Amino acid sequence: MLKLERLAASVLAAASIIGCTNPVGPQGSDVAFESSWKTLSPTQDHADLIVSNDESKTDQEWWSHFHDPVLVNLVGEALAGNKSLGIARARVEEARAGRLGAQSALAPQVNAVASGERGNRGLLTNDKSVTVNQVALSAVWELDLFGRNQARTAQATAILQSTQASEQAVRVALLSEVARTYFELRNLDRQIGLTTSNLATQRRTLKLVEAQQRGAFVSNFDVQRAAAQTSATEARLPSLRAARDAAANRLSTLLGRAPGMLLQTDAAESQPALDGRIVVSAPAAVLATRPDVRAAERRFAASISARKAAVAELFPNISLTALFGVQDATPFSSTPWGIGVGLVQPVLNFGRIRSQIDAADARQTQAFLAYQQTVLDALEDMESAMSAYLNEQSRNASYAVNKRRHSQLRQA
Repeated sequence: MLKLERLAASVLAAASIIGCTNPVGPQGSDVAFESSWKTLSPTQDHADLIVSNDESKTDQEWWSHFHDPVLVNLVGEALAGNKSLGIARARVEEARAGRLGAQSALAPQVNAVASGERGNRGLLTNDKSVTVNQVALSAVWELDLFGRNQARTAQATAILQSTQASEQAVRVALLSEVARTYFELRNLDRQIGLTTSNLATQRRTLKLVEAQQRGAFVSNFDVQRAAAQTSATEARLPSLRAARDAAANRLSTLLGRAPGMLLQTDAAESQPALDGRIVVSAPAAVLATRPDVRAAERRFAASISARKAAVAELFPNISLTALFGVQDATPFSSTPWGIGVGLVQPVLNFGRIRSQIDAADARQTQAFLAYQQTVLDALEDMESAMSAYLNEQSRNASYAVNKRRHSQLRQA
């Protein structure tokens, strides 16, 4: 891979790992980690390229630093047309509707009832046919003294926040993959161009060597060597073209297009140099801004609220009821009304409620362990991304030194 694309891929890895969302630290995860990144030890080569700053914020439009209008257009198209991101957004809307449904249980439920009937009720209607019309309003309000509906509302709110963070995680991963695939596509286009140019040169060289061999200026071994080099270069082209087609198809899918519709990228030949220094926050601050950690923490919070709702099923369900209506019947009319209170206390349910509490306990344990694992994975990803970036910088520096050395030897 060429130096520009390697540097771009390293920057993308670091940028996509940090993520972006509302701050929330890994409270309650019980995961111990250092206050500073181990990768940034003073002994690490080029460790000064990554500066730790607790006040640094995630760049929301990091792709603009590449100054590539094609990449900017691809990012915009991906945000509008990617199907996975669309699914994540629809899940947010579903969760928002679920929270509204949970909140509605905290308010009174009012229903309007209207009916009309004509018939003979025997002695009740003096053995005559009568018409009965009535209109009524009925209301039911569960007092929720033991917090069951409040816990369900808190659970729905946490689920909504989790889906919002998951949608943000999909967005971060999508944009980094779009940029990475785009740079890979550019790299393959450039490799195909260079290989094609080299192949044309080697074919001309082969013809010259064959002519020299006919004139007895070179041996048959020189012809075979030139032919083998030409054949090896020619054999590289099919694999490069296959990789290029795969990258183009992948980029088309990320944009929401059918594979095969993206044929040319029309990318510029050169890009301005990027600043090699990257500013990152301390581990706690980075974890606070990662959407995957945020989503796991919110799922854990939802499991806590779900357990509270399950425990509240052990206590009475107290409801207030009210009714007011108008009834008209031949030859009388009336205005029925009523106010009441109801209580339902579970007495014998053969362990149904206790089993629901046990299941909620198990789900809470799963969510807690998943939260811990997400924090560990985030720390691993960040350390690995910074290590890859610093080592790539060292590799590029080594290449530059060797290039200057060879240049000096030629001049000498």
